[in-house]
Amino acid sequence: MIKRLLVMMIVAMIVLGLAPLAGAEAYTFEGIHAGLTLPDKVYQTVLTPANLEANAAFIQSKGGTVADWQADFAARGILLQAYDTTENRVLVVTALADVDGQQLFDINEHDSATRAKYRVAHGASGAYAVLGYRYDSVSWRNFPKVGRFLQLRYSYREGGEVVRRGYQRRTIRNGHTITVDLQVFGRQLTGRDNTALNRVFDTFTFSQVLPVPPLPLTLEETATAPVETGDASFTMRGKTKPGASLRAVLISFGSSASQVFETTANRAGNYSLPIQLPGEDVYVMTLTVQSPGFDDISRSYNIRYQQGLLPAQIAAEPPMELLEDTFTLAGSTTQSGVRATLSVNGRETSANVGRNGQFSFEIDTSQEGAYDIRLVLSKRGLQDRVFQYKVQRALSPQAREALLMQGALSPTYAQLLADPDAYDGKLLRLEGTLVDKQNLTDTWVLRLALTHQEESFSDLVVLTSETDPGLMVNTPVRVYGTMTGMNISQDEQGNEEALPKLTLSLISAQ
Repeated sequence: MIKRLLVMMIVAMIVLGLAPLAGAEAYTFEGIHAGLTLPDKVYQTVLTPANLEANAAFIQSKGGTVADWQADFAARGILLQAYDTTENRVLVVTALADVDGQQLFDINEHDSATRAKYRVAHGASGAYAVLGYRYDSVSWRNFPKVGRFLQLRYSYREGGEVVRRGYQRRTIRNGHTITVDLQVFGRQLTGRDNTALNRVFDTFTFSQVLPVPPLPLTLEETATAPVETGDASFTMRGKTKPGASLRAVLISFGSSASQVFETTANRAGNYSLPIQLPGEDVYVMTLTVQSPGFDDISRSYNIRYQQGLLPAQIAAEPPMELLEDTFTLAGSTTQSGVRATLSVNGRETSANVGRNGQFSFEIDTSQEGAYDIRLVLSKRGLQDRVFQYKVQRALSPQAREALLMQGALSPTYAQLLADPDAYDGKLLRLEGTLVDKQNLTDTWVLRLALTHQEESFSDLVVLTSETDPGLMVNTPVRVYGTMTGMNISQDEQGNEEALPKLTLSLISAQ
């Protein structure tokens, strides 16, 4: 009886395409009705959600805990993670019931336009780029046994640095985004890596393909409501479920009066919804899409209507404090024939806005200090649009030191004493030990010893600063400061003491 049962199981696995090769091991993933087989003696450690506790020692060797890895497997939908340490490769199979899985359910049941849109999502400006992936090869292939999968080659970055590369196969089926990912660490990809992935992927199969349920409502806008407009009318267009009703409620901020505009999507799901603004005002509009048996979709819009207004939007406004050597001020307008004039601290640059309505200016912010930025967009017959910003460029200590190094002098102490007038008003770079600091009427007075022999300090320089440098006495330091003559005072014995005096620009511990 047992032998007969084993024979029946093997026959079933062969029918489903899950029969293992000699010495190989098959894995089934019940949640997505799929499975695959790993080749023999390739993957030394194979983790699944069910065996993480049994592999606690391996997980600890990777610097993790079983609890953390259980949470990570659940969050990322990891079904299998297999390690080929010989080739520095990790095979990861994931399945996520994400938004794509819920909205599309089975990519094979959608048209070429939908598949093309999903493929483009893997491009430079797609959703996966935000997650750190950079794909240099993306293409669909319809496999005879398992349907359509994207074939992908990528590099993955963290903090701007490439941490791994790899090949992937990805699809949407049975309500999940399914990915078979061969990750490669510490080297470039080779054809052998793709072959290794294919060796596993060729065994991948679905034991059951679920029928596509009624999918949730979607709304894809090809023409939306303007944020700003100088025209009293506009038309919203897009695509949703065929026969769905669309209802836009427009409410005026000035009078609280409301208007309703309605339409119905045609048999192809396309819709056109004209909107007429009753007068100059600021409006809030809510668009609701409804279809029997589905949850409603609602979107809100803020609209400013003013006759003669030149509509414009700034893509990214400069922050109050700039941290980089350049900043790009970019934006867009819906009008053609617009002239853009940028003024930075009184220095102007002008350019015509392109036909696509996009404009951008790269601003040099390498110098520390205040920046008064003014952008004017103009077109004959329309009111000028003016955008003004007052920002500050603050250099990091490293950047400030690099800038100061370019013009700083490094005279000897004897040269400073012999001819202080020659260095008056000059930027100096000195190294020594901070031997004293005092706060005198909102001014910090520091003493720097350029020479240190055993327990004695000599060759003293006086430094003044508006703020506490934050360093302890007896700290070796490097300072940049402007020579402001000699500091005349009395030493402990009452004798006159003349020391070189600098206004501090930068101090850093050595």
